[in-house]
Amino acid sequence: MRYILGLLISATLLFGAQIDEYATKMGFERDYKTALAKAKKAKKPLMLVVVGDYCPWCHKFERRTLNAKSIKPRLDEEVITVIVDKKFDKKSFPESFQTPIIPVAFFINPEDGNQFYESIGFVKKKEFIENLDYVQKEFKGLK
Repeated sequence: MRYILGLLISATLLFGAQIDEYATKMGFERDYKTALAKAKKAKKPLMLVVVGDYCPWCHKFERRTLNAKSIKPRLDEEVITVIVDKKFDKKSFPESFQTPIIPVAFFINPEDGNQFYESIGFVKKKEFIENLDYVQKEFKGLK
């Protein structure tokens, strides 16, 4: 029984470490409130990415889309990104963004904390670039 409990605790810590490592590598925030404050100060939309370490589509979205040479510089320039694990970070971001579908990227107005756009599921690079174009246009209209 101790062995099984030890394995479960190790797996939990490993999952948390993977998302922390990815966030650090990408320059993404891991704390929602910190990211929201940064977005407000920078006058940029907040992109809340909800994933699961157990989700192969989430890993594909992270590797192929968010990390793409055509997208990563835009994320750095145009939004403040925070990435959370649906299961392990459940209490660290607002309940209104709890979702049964992952991956999902919520685009949030930092002034009022309300979502103004969402991108659901694995999205290919071309479509995500179109999403970013739309987000920039919509966010300018919110100001």
